[in-house]
Amino acid sequence: MGKIVKSISFVEALEPLPPEEQKEFDTMLPELKSGWQIFMNVGTALGIVAKKKLFRSNYFTFEEFCLAELGYSRPYAYNLIGSAEVSVQMSSIEDITVKPANEAQCRELINVPKDKRADAWKKVIKVAGEQPVTAKIIHEVVAPFKPWSKYRAKAKKRVQTKSSGLKSALKLLARVEVCAERIKDQAVLLELASLRKCLEELL
Repeated sequence: MGKIVKSISFVEALEPLPPEEQKEFDTMLPELKSGWQIFMNVGTALGIVAKKKLFRSNYFTFEEFCLAELGYSRPYAYNLIGSAEVSVQMSSIEDITVKPANEAQCRELINVPKDKRADAWKKVIKVAGEQPVTAKIIHEVVAPFKPWSKYRAKAKKRVQTKSSGLKSALKLLARVEVCAERIKDQAVLLELASLRKCLEELL
């Protein structure tokens, strides 16, 4: 008779915070909930909570904490953290007189490498001129500063090259089809029609 093996489920226990961290968390929680009008304070506080895991006495993950306490999704929370970091960095650069004014503007700079943000923002101000600095303007101007922009350009070039090659192949195929029609070779014409269909689907 075989042995009966009972399955054992392990329940992870929540970790109590040390008194000093609990005090820090309790101080920050009202600030986090207070709103959004001061996104800098919210983003900075969120960054500290995430880094130190000050949520761990009540929640297993930062995502659970954000959803339950603030109604924030994880990406939104990290956008606030990143925007606050951008704002702090831009504020410390003396020769930038016009600073990012809100979270939407800062958010567009999050994925720009830190050492290129100042140059990217200066170009934004130059391009905007007398116009309001909108998120759309920032998005378009800073795109080349983002790490993946060069890969996108290469990918676009490959697609264009492929498309050009396929069009050339179709032109050559048309000539072959004319020759096949002259010799009235139905088998060859059927194969060429199949080939044309495949090439057209690739375009």
